[in-house]
Amino acid sequence: MPPRRPTQRDIAERAGVSTATVSYVLSGRRGGAKPPPPETRERVLRAVAETGYQLDHAARSLRRQRTDVVALMYPAPSSPWSDRLAEELQVAAAGRGFAVVALPVITGASTAAILRVLKQRYIDGAVLLPDCPLDGAELAALAAQGCSLVVFDDDLEPGGFDVVRQDRASACRAAVERLIGAGHRRVAFLAHADEHGGALADVKMRSYTDGLVAHGIAVDPELVRPVADSRSDAYAAVRDLLRRPEPPTALLSATDRAAVDGIWAARDLGVAVPDQLAVIGIGNIPEGLMISPALTTVGAAALDFSREVARLFERLDASAPLPGVELAATWELITRASG
Repeated sequence: MPPRRPTQRDIAERAGVSTATVSYVLSGRRGGAKPPPPETRERVLRAVAETGYQLDHAARSLRRQRTDVVALMYPAPSSPWSDRLAEELQVAAAGRGFAVVALPVITGASTAAILRVLKQRYIDGAVLLPDCPLDGAELAALAAQGCSLVVFDDDLEPGGFDVVRQDRASACRAAVERLIGAGHRRVAFLAHADEHGGALADVKMRSYTDGLVAHGIAVDPELVRPVADSRSDAYAAVRDLLRRPEPPTALLSATDRAAVDGIWAARDLGVAVPDQLAVIGIGNIPEGLMISPALTTVGAAALDFSREVARLFERLDASAPLPGVELAATWELITRASG
């Protein structure tokens, strides 16, 4: 017969306090009733350690109708952009007694398990980065069920959840226009793997193709390589492109990291950037300032998501549902030396 699990009553008896005091200390509550003195809190925590008591989070969540868990959903692989948002979310969550779970969306893999985390309320709220597989109706249904959501999307309308507008298309199109305006007609594109060879759904790819077509330039499939998420593949692809009889004179990459490796590939072949190959990335990561020449890029002016994180916890703390609002976090073309 397994040993009996210690209870909060056992903790109270050992610490010489009431079960209400034990519950208060273990719940991590702030505000409301007067908190116990520090020495009482220490006695309770010492009794917890001595008895090996483990809080039953499942039962606690059922009673409180809260899990104290929030999520970050992002298209895999991660990027410096999503890593920074995760970091800010972790810091804010830890200060409030919340945990954070990451929900990467892998291209071609089933998203049923990830969606179940949201739909079956394993979490209290989430931040969703662009291109996550939930439509407006699903998001509105989740919000109606009490799930707090902050969603990065340029097309959705707020529906009980908040929408962060970045206007990615305009900024990406500005990059294409810059290259074409400089006289480039052979512009290569390093795409995300899921964009190539099928639907041109991604805003970055769409901006590239639409920009070329608008200037009467045919899209050359040989200049589009699905390597933006692999640094080694990006390096190899750019080397191959530059060795062709008619190499590109400009390169646009769906990620800054691949653009940086494109610059390295060009330099290793003796191709001058930007004189012989103009390079523009997308993302505005810090590494773009460390490469020489510094990388021209598209993205937010700063990797700061404090406002969006604060809005998520504002929703979680609200005593009544908040209306959905739009938050502007507009991308821009950041001109440097590479293109």
